[in-house]
Formats: sequence, C-alpha cells, structure tokens
Amino acid sequence: MLHKIRTSELELGMFVHSMDASWLENPFWRPRLVLRETEQIERLVSNGITWVTIDDTKGKSPQKPLEQEAASVKATEPERSQKPATVSKRSAGTALRSYVPPTEEQRFTRLSPRERAAEVRKASGAIKRSRTAVMNLFEDARLGNAVKSKKLAPLVEQISNSVSVDPTIILNIARLKTKDEYTYLHSVAVSALMINLARKMRLPETQIKDIGMAGMLHDVGKMAIPDNILSKPGKLDDNEWETVRNHPQRGHEILSASEGVCDIALEVCLRHHEKMDGTGYPGKLPADDLSIITRMSSICDVYDAITSQRPYNTPLSASQALAKMQSWSGHFDQLILRDFADSLGVVPIGTLVRLNHDELAIVIGESPSNYAAPVVRTFQALDKDRSITPQDIDTGSEKSRKILAIEEPEDWGFTDWPVFSAELLAANVPD
Repeated sequence: MLHKIRTSELELGMFVHSMDASWLENPFWRPRLVLRETEQIERLVSNGITWVTIDDTKGKSPQKPLEQEAASVKATEPERSQKPATVSKRSAGTALRSYVPPTEEQRFTRLSPRERAAEVRKASGAIKRSRTAVMNLFEDARLGNAVKSKKLAPLVEQISNSVSVDPTIILNIARLKTKDEYTYLHSVAVSALMINLARKMRLPETQIKDIGMAGMLHDVGKMAIPDNILSKPGKLDDNEWETVRNHPQRGHEILSASEGVCDIALEVCLRHHEKMDGTGYPGKLPADDLSIITRMSSICDVYDAITSQRPYNTPLSASQALAKMQSWSGHFDQLILRDFADSLGVVPIGTLVRLNHDELAIVIGESPSNYAAPVVRTFQALDKDRSITPQDIDTGSEKSRKILAIEEPEDWGFTDWPVFSAELLAANVPD
C-alpha cells in the first residue's frame, strides 16, 4: 500500500516510492530507494522536499500515515503489480478461459550427483528413442500412410517424467543436436519445452500428455517439403518459401486422416506459426482467435529453432534468444513468454537485476557451465548510493554472488533504459 507522509516522519527501513520534487531537485540518482542511513533522510529535508510516498510492501510501514492523503495517492497512483491479474484467451477448442500467471515458483527435488547421472542416462535414452520414432513417423507420412500417434505416447510419457524431475536435464540434452538431426529432434525438443511450460502455467495435468504429443507432431507437415529446401543454406526464393508456408495445412491434413490424434495436436499443427498481431500463417488469425496452447506452441517452436544449429543460421544462446524474442513486437503473447523464460530459469540479456551484495547489474549472457545461471555486469552500489566500476560476474561459477530479483528499470529511475542498457552492454570491462 502507498502512503503519502512528510519527510519529517521518515524512518530507516522505509521504501521511498516517489517524491514531490522534480528530477533536478532529487538528491539521489534514483527516485525510489530504501532508506538505510539517517544521512539519506537529512538530504531529503535539506533539499526542501516536504512530502514523499512510501510503499509499505517493500519496506517499513509509517506509524501514523495521513489516511486522507494515502487514499488520494492510492486512487491516483495504484500499486504496481508484477504482472496483470488476468488476460482473456481462448483455450484449445473454442471455449473462452482466463490465464492467470502463476505467482509461486516451480520447485524440483535437488538431485545428488549419482541421481542426476541416472536421470541424464534416462533422458538421453528417451531422446534417442524419440528421434527414431519421429523419423519413422515422418517416413510413414511421406509414403502416404496414416500417422500412428499411439506409438509416441510412451515416449511422451518418458519426456514428461524427465521434465517433472528436473527440466534442465532433458532440455540441455535436446539442445545438443546437429543440423542434420534438427528436423526430427526439433519435434522432441518442442514437446519437452511445451510440457515444461504447461507445468509452469499450471495447466491441468490431464492435458499435459496431449500438449506433449502436440509438440511431437507439430511439424509433421514438413515431410512434404523437399530436402533440398529444408537443408538449403541460403535464402529461400518466393516459390520455396511458399512451399514451406504450406506445411501447417499439409500436416493438419495428415493428422486429420489419422486415428487417435487429439484436438490439441491438430490445432497446434495448424496454428503454431500464427502471430499475436495477425500477420502469421496460414490463417493470419487475430490474437482473440489464438488459444493458450497455440500461443505456447509458437514460443516453444521459435525458441528451439533459433537456439539450434541449422543449415542457415548460427544458434543463439538461451538468454540471447529470449531477448530477441521479447523485442519482436506483435509476435508472441508477452505474459506467456515471460512464464516461458521463468520455466527455463533463463534471464534474457539486457535485464536489470539486483544482487545479494546490494548491487544493480545487467544480464550480459549465460554461464558456460549452466545456461540458467546468468553472467551479469554490475554498475551500481545500492548501499553506497553511487555508480561503481562495472564488473562482470559469472553467477554459475561464483556461488557467493546471487540474483535476488529481476527489477523494473522504471522503479529505479531509468526512464531511458533501452539507451542506458545498450551503453552498458557495449562497455569495455577489464578482466
């Protein structure tokens, strides 16, 4: 809750949300801060600032807030929420539903080295078997035979089990595919990514297997694309591009003619290239006509594509990929994309974070030892209220340095964060 109080009533431990002062009158480098020293309060008073607004959700609550002022502030300056409460979407099929982003973190059992090694072997086996099964499925489709999705069900179950134990294991292995394996292992990776995202979003467990199956079958229409186009290292011409754009409909036709294919798989196969702004294909559907599952599939499909070795591109790191995806206006559902990043444990490059040593930093990459551990560049000491010489820290190897929170730049006075963050990312930092 926000309370407007006089600076004479300030106490240590309070979080200053805003000040009745211009930027030039602000005695600090940012308008929002936790009061940790008496000198900070004295600076506010000596600069002629009479009123400030306190956020008691981030610090100490005032003892005697002016209720009338507090009510006025609350009415005109609502408390910031990390995410909107709800957003209307269509679920698989036609029924409307509301997606509420989860507020609690996923928790997984910490594995011992021996247990982790065993899970790695299981995941590797599941991926190898799935690759073979998808290759056979594509060959059946190429020969005009019905797709036997039931043969994939045990493999989807194994992938789901691996994700539930520790998703980083199977997702790490799935990323290690060569350009020659991409067509087949892409389907396996998207299946694992969709299962992991569905669990993060707390979709009904009864849908998880169908969602995993949808990921496994989403690209079956690519069997109709000649190999010389699929593996072409250069830019496609107009005719080749039109052939590629037909694969969702071709896949939908194949799956529709097969027995036992669930509705979710049919929808994802046809719609995984649609976009939120209505410029996707094949239907150019508006956002209101895209189900939650479709929105999930487009994110998982693109993420695996741009982080994989393919004939015509160099793979991006996980953090680079997420940063790029966030920058594509109108392509993805941003709430689901945020949950997707959370489900991977990856923080996109350019994100503002707060470290446990009371510092602000920007994410510049990911640890070579663990894609979910960011490399950050520190630039501001909060305890000293001043800028510091930038230092690059690998949170994967330096266990004492941890990210406490992802921060909103506006909360710390960075109104031109895109410009400032670009300068930080381009800075030369000594080793």
